[in-house]
Amino acid sequence: IIFLNTYLRDILKLSWPIIIGQIGIVLTGFFDSLMVGYLGHEELAAAGISNSIYFLVAVFPLGVTISYSTIISMLQGKNKTSSYSIVARDCFVMTLALSAVASLVILGIIYNFGMFKQTDVVAQLSIPYLKLLLWSLTPMLFFLFSKQLCDGFGYTKGGMVITLIALLINIFFNWLLIYGNWGFQAYGLNGAGYATIISRIFLAIAMTYLLFKSKQTPIRYPDFINSFKRPSRIYFYKQIIRLGFPSGLQYFFEVAAFAAAAIMAGWIGAKELAAHNLAITLASLTYMIASGISAGSSICTAKAYGNGNRHNMRQYGIMGHKLGIGVMLFFALLFFIFNHQLASLFTQEPEVILMGSQLLILAAIFQLGDGLQALSVGLLRGINDVSIPSLLIFIAYWIIAMPIGYTLSHSTNTYSFLQGVNGIWIGLSIGLTLSAIVLTSRFYYLLRKS
Repeated sequence: IIFLNTYLRDILKLSWPIIIGQIGIVLTGFFDSLMVGYLGHEELAAAGISNSIYFLVAVFPLGVTISYSTIISMLQGKNKTSSYSIVARDCFVMTLALSAVASLVILGIIYNFGMFKQTDVVAQLSIPYLKLLLWSLTPMLFFLFSKQLCDGFGYTKGGMVITLIALLINIFFNWLLIYGNWGFQAYGLNGAGYATIISRIFLAIAMTYLLFKSKQTPIRYPDFINSFKRPSRIYFYKQIIRLGFPSGLQYFFEVAAFAAAAIMAGWIGAKELAAHNLAITLASLTYMIASGISAGSSICTAKAYGNGNRHNMRQYGIMGHKLGIGVMLFFALLFFIFNHQLASLFTQEPEVILMGSQLLILAAIFQLGDGLQALSVGLLRGINDVSIPSLLIFIAYWIIAMPIGYTLSHSTNTYSFLQGVNGIWIGLSIGLTLSAIVLTSRFYYLLRKS
């Protein structure tokens, strides 16, 4: 790594622990789907729709927490070290408020689940599982609160280690509680929900401990507690809202589109939903790698933005994009060549495998767009540009992608490959590609303009 370009080395130093940590998070869903899939396609479908709905609600507060690392990085660039404890306090209060609101929204969805018009069996399986996911929301958000502050200080390895340990905890309790090993009761799909709660409680406790105890972070627990006695400074709340809320909307618009895709797949049938779930699980894994590179690039860019170094901002952007393109092209090739083998990991039902393998070919097509979009969103956040990108993402997904996907999925006048769940994914591919083009262009346009 010492022979690499300085800017690329900075990005990799921050990104690789974030990437591994985020892969660990996605692998939790991967192993949930893998282990639930052997119960049957209806359980796999129920896991898919429940997680889609859960993250549809959770993604906005999740997106807000991602802004915490950017705010910390900007303060570092401006050398405002005395504000760290106050920022941590305000981020904590914001996370608590967002958790309460999101929990109420999920609770309301649970009692009105019929509006998603899923099959009776899928609905019966989904409701109790979604209730269990609800209990994991608050610890997940407080894990992210602590992790994003640590990431902002450049301490990304701690979150990686804790996430990997949590992944092993989740797999172990899945094994115990889904199938009833070692004399435990076999809870089936709900066993995955109990395992998720246990692993996320561990994440929250371990990451918060690390935030206050690590020598690589300057925030100590007594200073954090004492900050609640100091007068509130509206400035940081405004900064969290101004940077975090549009960031939350960016993630919401994208995840909402994929959640809507899952719902539309469920309208077609349980097997189509199962195929969508296995394909989106694999696509999410590669997305998290791009997202990790984006996070590292964003932190580097935010520090350069904080000290006003335009040259460094551009160089971090170029290196981040090059790295992201190379990685996503590799995964595109992997999905294209091994689509059938990858789909077969999740189920033994030939019809689901066939549909899933076709979706993975489409996933191969949009890998480059997915990576570029993730990188550009992070870079734009690093230079404090979030509002207009939120609007562009909304247009790409909800004005263009979703109507195209819905039309193709219900069309009888097109080739069979373009119909059904494939049509939904073609719409998503178009949205991802358009979003990547306009966001990448905007980043370099803003740097030239300044």
